[in-house]
Amino acid sequence: MTDRQNVQPKRTPIEDIGKINLIERLLGDSISTVSDVTPYTSEQECHWIDSHSLLLEGIDFDLVYTPLKHLGYKAVLSVLGPIYAKNHTPETISIRIGLSKRFCVEDVEELWFGISAALGDHKISSPGLDLMPSLTGLTISLSSQGKQKKEVFVQTPAAVAGDLICITGSLGAAYMGLQLLEREKLLFTSNPQIQPKLDGYKFILKSYLNPELNTSVNEIMSSNSIIPSDGEFISRGLADAVKRVCRRWGTGAKIFLDKIPIAAQTFEMAEELNMDATTAVLNGGEDMQILFTIPLASYDSVKKEIPNMDIIGHLSGAGSGVNLITPDGAQIELKAQGWSE
Repeated sequence: MTDRQNVQPKRTPIEDIGKINLIERLLGDSISTVSDVTPYTSEQECHWIDSHSLLLEGIDFDLVYTPLKHLGYKAVLSVLGPIYAKNHTPETISIRIGLSKRFCVEDVEELWFGISAALGDHKISSPGLDLMPSLTGLTISLSSQGKQKKEVFVQTPAAVAGDLICITGSLGAAYMGLQLLEREKLLFTSNPQIQPKLDGYKFILKSYLNPELNTSVNEIMSSNSIIPSDGEFISRGLADAVKRVCRRWGTGAKIFLDKIPIAAQTFEMAEELNMDATTAVLNGGEDMQILFTIPLASYDSVKKEIPNMDIIGHLSGAGSGVNLITPDGAQIELKAQGWSE
């Protein structure tokens, strides 16, 4: 009798079934077909925007500790998040996956399982898909189109000093989850007998490996006629998101440190690693949260209708700088990686 523990999972080379057959297998009952274009209805009463994302193995993800199905789900969120941040609704998506020789049919199916789950959660039914060869491992390129009713688009105000800066959830957890995984990977690499210790870290691990994109805020704002003046998907840290908004509108900003929501486990992991949780919040990434700037006139509506959205500061006048305000009133210039300070 064969020992089940020694049975290797089936690995089917992609060339055994062919690229086109594999794509059709992945798309299943979808109305999409094998094509170089992704059609969508250009509704004249809507305003459309595009979003693009490129994920590179070894740079944006590590398959040593990232399950392919989780990676597929996150990849979709990375391109839909910016559309929700602009108060639009995603309508279509096109995906290109670069595969090196080490990936088989079963790997692609697992990745697509996560992609399909995200598409279902966000009601996108006609994805475009192509598979390409790669010499550098796994590459995922995505583009998405989103729409907003023109009657809402024309009412969207310009962002000005005094607008509230709001975020949809706690920050820093994803970065702490990544640091935990990197620590355990290093220990395991140095000694394979050491098993990863991940118990008790569910929140930060889920925040990094299997996050969710909270779109209920968009729905609540729509039903209560709250129209944000701008928005930014927080994928490179809070500091970067705030500075992007300020640069677009020529404003400054004040962010109050004690108003930023940070989960207890994020603080605990930061202390365990001798790090500053604030650094994770400002310069970490992949929190999958959204920053909105909302006119001050909507303050009462925001507090009443969206109590779970945190108001962490406000835009300020041109030339006032982008600053972090500490609980004792000290003002610190907000810096972000990738920006020339």
